[in-house]
Amino acid sequence: MAAPFEKVCSKVLKRVVPKGTERRRILDLSEGVRRKVVECGAEFGLEAEVRLDGSVAKDTWLSGEADIDIFMRVPTSLSREEMEEKSLTIARNAMEGYRVVERFAEHPYVEAWVNGSRVNIVPCYSVEKGKWLSATDRTPFHTDYMKTKLDEKLRNEVRLLKKFMKGTGIYGAEIKVGGFSGMLCETLTLFYGSFQEIIRAASDWRRRQVIDLEGYYADREDEIHDLFEEPLIVIDPVDGGRNVAAAVSEKRFWEFVSAAREFSMKPGLKFFYPTPLKALRKNELVKIIKQRGSSLVCMQFGEVNAVVDVLWSQLYKTESALKNLFKENDFEVIRSACWTDEKEFNAILFELNNATLPTAKKHLGPPVTKRKESDKFLRKHIGAKDTVSGPWIEKDRWIAEKTRKHADAKILLRQSLVEGGRGVGVAAKIAQSVKKDLKILLNEEIVKLCKTNENLVVFLSEYLVGRPPWLA
Repeated sequence: MAAPFEKVCSKVLKRVVPKGTERRRILDLSEGVRRKVVECGAEFGLEAEVRLDGSVAKDTWLSGEADIDIFMRVPTSLSREEMEEKSLTIARNAMEGYRVVERFAEHPYVEAWVNGSRVNIVPCYSVEKGKWLSATDRTPFHTDYMKTKLDEKLRNEVRLLKKFMKGTGIYGAEIKVGGFSGMLCETLTLFYGSFQEIIRAASDWRRRQVIDLEGYYADREDEIHDLFEEPLIVIDPVDGGRNVAAAVSEKRFWEFVSAAREFSMKPGLKFFYPTPLKALRKNELVKIIKQRGSSLVCMQFGEVNAVVDVLWSQLYKTESALKNLFKENDFEVIRSACWTDEKEFNAILFELNNATLPTAKKHLGPPVTKRKESDKFLRKHIGAKDTVSGPWIEKDRWIAEKTRKHADAKILLRQSLVEGGRGVGVAAKIAQSVKKDLKILLNEEIVKLCKTNENLVVFLSEYLVGRPPWLA
């Protein structure tokens, strides 16, 4: 009888390896889109090599989850502005009749849904290896590299790793996720040789783990830590100066390490196919919030004029800035999170130890031994309007009790965001939205907001449960 690890992997492979009919359909669709882009390019007089890249070209895609990546390699004589403008126009014309969304990596590209499959049409420059003009220039070289290195067994090992990453919520290098890309999964598979070996090795990874598949830094490993600061460092096999894992956040890195450990000890399909969390009923949400005893403060605002990847970047930047605002005003932040429907509804949630603080706070002065500083402290605080009591000497230091400038978190947030919040670090595009449309809600008020957006119920339920589904 097969061991539990092999048994689980065998079941997963039966579901993720594309069968003949699906494979032919995706390849036919890919070629149809590619030809359409070629035709539109010719109509606009743009000479470009149009090719299929990514997981479909490398045959590492998952059944039912094919992303078709069409790359337009344009002449280096085009400026960045010309490259973006012409390529986007051609891509939009090629996808006429389908739902099209403009995305953003280092530069804009087009995403469309065609017959149930996501199609990405991405511009890049036609360069020689190593003479990169944009980040996407490497992708065709990645494709060609992997096609020569991956055999059927290794391609299936990649599929297992990708599905594991998706099941544990850490797949995707986009800003929203900050996780593991397909190219990173392929590089890890080549380096370790199998999904099982990756899981075994990752269980013991340490921060700033280094993987150098092509040995660019052989005998000079110390240089790697001088060049790269990320928690996981995987040298790009086609570019020794780049970290393929640069997008992996510290949170996602440790989530993978932890999930690998759990899977090693107790293999199960839940790591690949997690059971969706059942959204809590609104009365359950209210009950749990009351039982926690902490304070949930939510800022909700409307549409932000930004492409999706920029939106998520601005949300995270704003979340970080406002956490600092709370901390600077003595509010203890337990946790925070962002949610958006990527259209017209955005929310940032902060869980505070308490949303209200005592009006007075203890203010520490200088040691009595420091005569000049002590005199200055006394002159400043004796009889001041915001002095509640003191100054007095406690052991060897002067102390005063002062009126707190902000004792209510909700009021602090509202006052700080009156003009959009740029002064406290709110990201520019979010500040524009906040200035026009802002709601600040506390505890049960947040649940009332769920009436206007049911998807917010799922987000709030996941937040309150807190535990990832693979952690039994």
